[in-house]
Formats: sequence, C-alpha cells, structure tokens
Amino acid sequence: MTRSMLPPSSAADARDTYRAFSAAIDRMRDGEQLVALINPEALPLDPSASSIWVSARLTIGELQRRYLPRCDERCRHAPHDAHAFVVMADLVLDPTEPRRLSWWEAWTDSLQRSQRLQEIWYAGAPVLADSPDALRLPAGTRLTRLTATDPYWVHYDAADQEVLYRIEDGPHAGDALIAASFGLSPLLPGLAGALIAPDHPPARDPDTAAAMLAAGWAAVERGLPFED
Repeated sequence: MTRSMLPPSSAADARDTYRAFSAAIDRMRDGEQLVALINPEALPLDPSASSIWVSARLTIGELQRRYLPRCDERCRHAPHDAHAFVVMADLVLDPTEPRRLSWWEAWTDSLQRSQRLQEIWYAGAPVLADSPDALRLPAGTRLTRLTATDPYWVHYDAADQEVLYRIEDGPHAGDALIAASFGLSPLLPGLAGALIAPDHPPARDPDTAAAMLAAGWAAVERGLPFED
C-alpha cells in the first residue's frame, strides 16, 4: 500500500486532523468500496457482508488515530522512548509457537536464542469475562518493541501488521508478546493490537481506553458474524 499522492481536500482537513497515510483508507473514508482490493474473492460472493467486515476492520485499525490524544501538559517532563509501549486495557494472552528462523528476516538467530527461555504469547483479544487470571495482561503493563514480525512488510497508515514486544513488568515480565496491528488479522486480535500504544501519559488515561474499547467492541459485534 502506497502513501496517497492525492492532495487533501479542505473538507477532509477540517474533519480530520490526523490524516491517513494510505490511499486505500483515504478512499474508503470517501465512500469508495475497496472489498476487491482487500479480498478480491469476496466481492462476487457477498459484497454486502464483505463490506461490513471491511468497515469493521478499518474502524478497529483507526482507533488510535481517532481516540488517542496527542501530547499535552502531562508530557512535558515524561520520557518518550520510541520503543516504549503500554497496554491500555486488559488483554487475553494466547499461547503461540516459536517462529521459524525463516519466518521473517528480522527474526534472526540471535533473537531466537534470546527468546528461547521465555514464553511467547499472542495478544488474542481484550479481556473477556471468563478469561483466566493467569492469561491476563493488565492495563498499564510496559512493553518494549523489538521488531516487526510481519513476513510481507505491508504497511497500512505506516503501521506494521504484526509486532514483537518484550513484556517489562507484571507476572509475565521477560516474556515476549506478538500483537496484530492492522492488515488482515482477525477482528479480536486486531482490537487487542489497537490497545497497545506508544507509552506517554495520554495513553494511560482510563477514559481514553474506555472510549477505544466501546468503539472497538461495537465494530467487532458488527463484523464478527461475517468473519471466516
């Protein structure tokens, strides 16, 4: 996906301070159907259902852009490490297998050795009522971004589709976490990935997380019946 080369309209600027970087999302916001672009086989089968799923997926993919505030006065003396991230709401951890060395060029032999003695978890969904306590990653947990693990290196709004983090505190400290960001990940892991944000004070505001969760769950409920 390439960055849009179209000049932004004044109307778009007025309603949207945070511009999308991909032409696909710009056009989707303007009402163009991109089902054939994202899933060429879905359009002839059920364009209505596929459109609902794509709309839900784009909503989840844009939660941070729409709801995460920019820096404010709380950020004046706060560190802003480019590799520091934070979990905004409780997440469910799913077990995952170690990746093959050939999975992705950034998944190097040294990285594999460093993760060999730790668990590698997958951010499966925001926490559910029946999620075991031992498999919960609580809000406020600090993460360090290690590398992208998306084998196709496709960017949507300059975000990697899948990222590997190190968990820095809590009962799972030292373990690794793989989280989906955008792309074609299922809706629930996509929502979990959207709730991992660069660590600065606005990202730790409970009201921000509540707004993102409300919008994210609404999108999941709308699109989940149409997900394979």
